Amino acid sequence: MVAVFTHQITVDRVLEVLRGKVESYLRQKQLSYEVKPNGSLWIRQGSTVVVVSPSDWGERTLVKLAAPVALNITKVSPELTRFLVEKNFELLFGKFSLDTNGNAIWYEHVLLGDSLDAEALFVAVAAVALTADQYDEEVAKMAQGKRVADL
Repeated sequence: MVAVFTHQITVDRVLEVLRGKVESYLRQKQLSYEVKPNGSLWIRQGSTVVVVSPSDWGERTLVKLAAPVALNITKVSPELTRFLVEKNFELLFGKFSLDTNGNAIWYEHVLLGDSLDAEALFVAVAAVALTADQYDEEVAKMAQGKRVADL
């Protein structure tokens, strides 16, 4: 039990350091953000928001960037899924994902936290934000959902 508790303290500390590094990089690039109670960082962009979430992955750390493209979706059609898969093939950075439990479609990308630098984070935030902002209206309409800006 002590080993599990000690491991959790170590993981929490590592994630705290990574979160501090992410915040420092965002400030360097003069990006405004909100820190949420769960430790994620929210960056508003156009009609969406990018959620930046440091996490552990075994012996490594990750920084997940995710932007909701459509929320409260009510229709998942073959046309929608085909559209998302085709866009995933075309786009160089990130991927669309379908969260059927949360009734949402996200655009997301993951970076290694261990070797994260300011430029990689900035490019990833920009790519996720701009891509989600570009497609949210079309995807929300196809899925009969709402954009972040609509809520």
